[in-house]
Amino acid sequence: MKQTKWWVWLLAASLGVLVFWHAGVNVLSREALYPYENAKIWFDRTVWVRVRAVITRARTATRAAMLERDVARLRMAVGEVEELEAEVARLRELLDFSPPIACRWQAAPVLSRGGTSAVWQSVRLGKGSRHGVRKGDPVVVPDGIVGRVAEVSPHTCDVMLITDPNSRVACELETPGEGVGVVRGILYGGGSRPAAAPALTLLYVVEPLRLRYLSRDFEPPPRMRVVTSGLGTTYPKGLTVGYLLESKLNPDGLAREASVIPAVDMVALDEVFILTRQGGRHAR
Repeated sequence: MKQTKWWVWLLAASLGVLVFWHAGVNVLSREALYPYENAKIWFDRTVWVRVRAVITRARTATRAAMLERDVARLRMAVGEVEELEAEVARLRELLDFSPPIACRWQAAPVLSRGGTSAVWQSVRLGKGSRHGVRKGDPVVVPDGIVGRVAEVSPHTCDVMLITDPNSRVACELETPGEGVGVVRGILYGGGSRPAAAPALTLLYVVEPLRLRYLSRDFEPPPRMRVVTSGLGTTYPKGLTVGYLLESKLNPDGLAREASVIPAVDMVALDEVFILTRQGGRHAR
């Protein structure tokens, strides 16, 4: 019995020594690492901060020099454009051509996207009549046209997208070897439909646009670019609308109809550009 108690006390003492030894080792290891950790913090806060500042200043100076060169090139380009504009104005005067409508591009943020049932048919922008926006002004992004202004308030406007079934755009095909304008038609919006899964109510699929009244004698190849023809009073000539998918003759055989995929991803719109005109008629 005494021998058993001795072993119990020995085991308890051993466990106590191990616990205190482990705690002591942790303390010693932390204390041993403290000088190195403290030196690292001092290096980061005193030396490395200054090194990063020098590197940042060097990069900023390099970028500033590049921007200055770009500005110089742009100034030269502006001078050339001004000379060309003066030459064009002189030629217009000699040929008795009417001057183009004065206009300017202005950026506008997308505030909302058409409500719960028309995600692909309209967007609301953060520019309105106080910014010179009027009904009928075209709306574009670098990839192509988005639509036209349908309603205007003092600080906002609603844009009818070219995917809206009520949208109509006078277009022409960029035919290879023949130039633009040989084959013209009217582009109709295809609208949108819910995705296959009924639960995914926020996902919409864009129906292809319909390019109607094309010449029956010309069968355009796929991926041909479709641009605005400039006919009418809404869209200037030469803006990209989309790319042709396929075409077929109408049942009556009098004209051809083509399906067109829009050049602009309407759901990814964050900022667009409005062509605000300073005179002339607007489409209503």
